[in-house]
Amino acid sequence: MSNNTKNHRALIIVDMSVEQMSAVSYNAKPVVSNCRKLALNNNGFFDLVVDSKLWLERPEESSLSWVYPETATTMFVAGSEGASLVPELRTIPNLVFVKKNNYSCFAKSELLQVLRRACIEEVYICGINTDYCVFATTMASFENQFRTFVVEDAVTTNRGKEAHEEGLRNLERHFSSKVFVTTQDIASSEE
Repeated sequence: MSNNTKNHRALIIVDMSVEQMSAVSYNAKPVVSNCRKLALNNNGFFDLVVDSKLWLERPEESSLSWVYPETATTMFVAGSEGASLVPELRTIPNLVFVKKNNYSCFAKSELLQVLRRACIEEVYICGINTDYCVFATTMASFENQFRTFVVEDAVTTNRGKEAHEEGLRNLERHFSSKVFVTTQDIASSEE
């Protein structure tokens, strides 16, 4: 995080839908709470807060349907309650929704354009799943030359503690420990 000059920053909340969060048991409540705290920060740390979750009208919209035949038929169905944002995050003001159709929030979506229009320089990622969607979004953010951070205490996975920790190790292996921040780091830099 840069403390000297104010960069334009975005928080990307990954896959915090009702149906996806229903499969998360490891650290679910603290992660939802921390995502909410980050998104509602009062000191303007984030210039943009993005809700990006799977939201599909047809199976062909996502290559996930190749491995998950229920994609866009009973899972991730656009407009369904299951694909909606978890209730704890629905009251976030000025939340920008960008539909997602693959592991990365950037894949075949409007996310890059939304970030560029807002002149974003730094991207902070929270949500699920540490070991694949958070990882893929982090990779794509770096590929698009954003200074990228993962909010370590605001991510988890539906595959449990071991997979979450492996996801964190993979992120560190690819990007170094400099990629990690905590909600407290962000709160401290707001003061």
